[in-house]
Amino acid sequence: MQQDGSDLSSTNGSRPVPRSSLPRKRRSRKEGFFTPSVLFLMTAVLLTLISLLLIMTSVSGLSSDDYPPPGVMIITPSPTAPVPTSTVKTSIPCESCGKVYDASDPLHSIQPVFTETVLGNATLLYSKNITYPYYSVNGHTTLKAVNIYPVTVLVVEYFVPDVTVKKVLVDKQTIEKGILIDTTYKTVYVTYPDPDARFEIRVYDESGSLVTAQGFAGQYDTGMKDIITFYRQGNYTIEMTGKRIDFSVSIIEK
Repeated sequence: MQQDGSDLSSTNGSRPVPRSSLPRKRRSRKEGFFTPSVLFLMTAVLLTLISLLLIMTSVSGLSSDDYPPPGVMIITPSPTAPVPTSTVKTSIPCESCGKVYDASDPLHSIQPVFTETVLGNATLLYSKNITYPYYSVNGHTTLKAVNIYPVTVLVVEYFVPDVTVKKVLVDKQTIEKGILIDTTYKTVYVTYPDPDARFEIRVYDESGSLVTAQGFAGQYDTGMKDIITFYRQGNYTIEMTGKRIDFSVSIIEK
């Protein structure tokens, strides 16, 4: 039986004790998973992961050998247009070039001269204009070509002097009844290349064997240029003879 609204409890027939006089048990507060300590730990882990990701992203393009030394800045050059390579032949030292000199003056050798042509570099070994006068019975020139390399060309250009000849021609004849009564004449001057111009060039190798021969008029044609090509390295003797003609000689190593 309850009195005054008080709760009574009996245990084994003992005297009931008022519930209000019993010590109260503090109700514990139920806390969630995201406590301040857990949140702090998760924040620290997240920041660490972000830092590692940034570092890995910044160095992903560099290998261990690509790291610059301290204090050195890596500058990536901007792409430039490719520079076309030249196909011009590399000039060789003069010591290895061939030399050509006149046998009548062996101490006066002509130094090779490098020149540029539309086909690339070339070396001019010898160049000279020579005249065999009209009164000359037979002009003669001997050239010594030492250490000639292939491909070397010898070019001879001819300049035949003109001659003027006085001729007397019949101008008018008077004939009566089939009999020549009178003849008048006229004088004319005719100019044409000298028909007596002659030239011959012969090339001999080191053993003295004839390699080739060219020329102007006589047993040769009357073309105004001859070209001789050397395809083998070696020493050569060049013999030139002629009369009543002008010509130029050029020896070019290509």
